[in-house]
Amino acid sequence: MKSFAKRIIGLSVSASVIGAGVLAMPSSGERPLEGPTLFAANDLQQAGRVTLSPAFSPDGGTIFFTQADCDRIWNCPQLLMRSSRTSSGWSHPQIVKLPQEARADWPSVSPDGGTLYFSWAPKRARHAGEGVDVDFDLFRLDLTDPSAAPEALDEPDINRIRGGAIAKTRYVNNETAPVITHNGDLYFWSERLDGAGLRDIYVARSDGDGGFKRPEILPDPINNDGENDGSWVSPDGRLMLLTTSKRGTREPGNLHVSTLKDGRWSTPRVLGDSVNSRHSDFAGRVTPDGKTLVFTSDRPVDGGEAGLYQIWQVPVAEIPELVEAIESVRDREQQ
Repeated sequence: MKSFAKRIIGLSVSASVIGAGVLAMPSSGERPLEGPTLFAANDLQQAGRVTLSPAFSPDGGTIFFTQADCDRIWNCPQLLMRSSRTSSGWSHPQIVKLPQEARADWPSVSPDGGTLYFSWAPKRARHAGEGVDVDFDLFRLDLTDPSAAPEALDEPDINRIRGGAIAKTRYVNNETAPVITHNGDLYFWSERLDGAGLRDIYVARSDGDGGFKRPEILPDPINNDGENDGSWVSPDGRLMLLTTSKRGTREPGNLHVSTLKDGRWSTPRVLGDSVNSRHSDFAGRVTPDGKTLVFTSDRPVDGGEAGLYQIWQVPVAEIPELVEAIESVRDREQQ
């Protein structure tokens, strides 16, 4: 690994890792390693605010993210925000207006750019008599229609009700981090009593008519008896970023990468210390140009205290494990 790490110093991925075409081989060049830095900290007004990993439009010109005006995640409303690329960075964040001001989480944009998928916890008619506290469900929003309302992705068995005896049990029956692929498959993660572990990653296959089939829990080695979450899947459905942590430990979750081969996901490989820290690092996704990994971490900022969730970035070329995964997917496509 050391020799490979030396070999990729200064490399850059020259085409989109998440596009429909062949993944690009890195091109050579020399520059020093940068390591993780805050992503658009001033433009997105991250200072002192919980800010979670952005979703990028396919052209990279718009981002959606969630943010709360506090330094701890449950202390104030967590709103869905939008920002556009400018000549000097990103525009002032604007709130995406939804029918209710309820907690929002982990958005993503469809590969065609027309639909926003996100996790949201509004009060719903189906909650009546269920003793619901906070119930995150998956929704989609048509970005091409300014008058569109969010549509819940309830069926079949996608959104479960978080109520009754489990209303305040950990994060049971919260569905979050929806990601759609080119072929219409929906990936998300949830904590379910009939799951494999504390948290698991699921896929609801396309039904071929704009809807979904019943979710399937991804088998080992993606899911085990620990926490497997924070997942993101490339639009071609061949590369996954996820965070895993062992059950019964207090070790923070670390970012991993897995690739799909012959219908089976590879054993997740931990991304090294070019990304991960002794703090929580999760919700990684690659920018549309394939050059940058963005992720969420509660690591200290500028020597301050740990615990504030912020968006961080690191060049893909500085992450040997991720470069190797991208190369392996590209090589399979060309075979």
